[in-house]
Amino acid sequence: ADLLRRAMGKKKAEEMAVHREIFVKGCAEKNQIPAAKANQIFDLLEKFAGYGFNKSHAAAYAIVAYQTAWLKANHPVEFLSAMLTNDMGDTAKVTILVNEAKQFGIEVLSPDLNESGVHFFPSPDGKAIRFGLAAIKGVGEGAVESILKARREGGKFASLSDLCERVDGRAVNRKMLEALAKCGAFDSLGETRATLLANIERALGRAASLASDKARGQSSLFGVLDEGPKGKDEKFARLPELPQSELLGYEKELLGFYVTGHPLTPFADVLEKYSLANTSTLSALPDRGTTRIGGMISAIQQGFSKKSGKPYALVTLEDLHGTVQVLVMNENYDKFRELLVVNKPLLVLGEVNNGEDKPKIFPQELMPLEDAPKKFTKQVHFRLHTAHLKPDQLASVSQLAQAHAGRVPLFLCFMRPGGAVIFLQTHERFNVTPSLALQKAADDLFGEETYYVKVDPTPPERTPRKWEKRNNGGGGGEE
Repeated sequence: ADLLRRAMGKKKAEEMAVHREIFVKGCAEKNQIPAAKANQIFDLLEKFAGYGFNKSHAAAYAIVAYQTAWLKANHPVEFLSAMLTNDMGDTAKVTILVNEAKQFGIEVLSPDLNESGVHFFPSPDGKAIRFGLAAIKGVGEGAVESILKARREGGKFASLSDLCERVDGRAVNRKMLEALAKCGAFDSLGETRATLLANIERALGRAASLASDKARGQSSLFGVLDEGPKGKDEKFARLPELPQSELLGYEKELLGFYVTGHPLTPFADVLEKYSLANTSTLSALPDRGTTRIGGMISAIQQGFSKKSGKPYALVTLEDLHGTVQVLVMNENYDKFRELLVVNKPLLVLGEVNNGEDKPKIFPQELMPLEDAPKKFTKQVHFRLHTAHLKPDQLASVSQLAQAHAGRVPLFLCFMRPGGAVIFLQTHERFNVTPSLALQKAADDLFGEETYYVKVDPTPPERTPRKWEKRNNGGGGGEE
């Protein structure tokens, strides 16, 4: 029977003919089935071999697809919680699912010592997802179970010391507590993450000492007198919070995504105005088309080409939607390697390769993201509402233009109460250099959305590759 199954899978006519003979003979000997009937049965088996597995497989997948689509449409919080739990060991997949939740308007809450469980689960109001403690990098399920057991038996934890004293010392260690503190799981305790990180050793040491005394049956008189309501670790030296960049770095490392912000948030306006695509729209571009895309370098993989022996860098560029790989090689590597620094915001002009599973960019030019307004702004407009504009404020416009002098024409758009708009192009001596600083200064002086720019929407010209140049020159084949 297994040999017949194998022959069916291979779909080889000559092998099936041999098995038909064996099958018909066996039918006659074992069950007295006539040859005509046996051949009819074998015909059904042979027919099934051609389509049966594919058909049943397609039907099963269709049912599962319908079920998951229904769950996602009708119970998105529960569905995405289950998906996150299923992939919680893969931070890249967790990031994708967190972004998916954001598109649904579902917030993924940071891990919390007193709220989180082992896995991801819906918040009590059913509108958000709480991050699971075991999904934090460096935190094992066994340790989380010990924490949850202590929480069930003694209630919520009031401080770091309270946690260390109530949880089995064999289950928690310095590395695990550091991971919990760095990603914000202790934030509800009311201490800065810097304070908690600086006092982990002390809290563990005190807990170990108390456990040792308890094991020997000893009790401190002062300890008995000091017993009372649990609260903050009053003897801890309070430290100011870590820099925002450091907090975000830890969150990304341990959770796979940023919780309290994003390093690119200050550049959100620049990304929106000066990028022609983002990581979620790249796959819709034609293969080998060109574009501009902004983001931040989140990882760099260095190597040497096996073919040429020259160095290259495979850069992971992250924007507010996801990531894309940028391959920097040959003369571009030498030209732009000074810009290849982790956490550096960049604008990439290049060719999109959509011939593989995921888009990849071959850059033609790299530049600091903050330089994008200088290069791609065609006009700067100040929108001035005449109902609120005073004559002396026009002098401020002049001073502002002179403080940010440059090459881009400045237009004053006088917006009248009735809706009419009067455009005035200033003299070239009032040309400006577009920047975030100019935008902030103009908006501070005249109100939000005063600053407006017209951006060059033209994709970069595609640079022919070396072999294409040789072919156009009339000689040589592709290498």
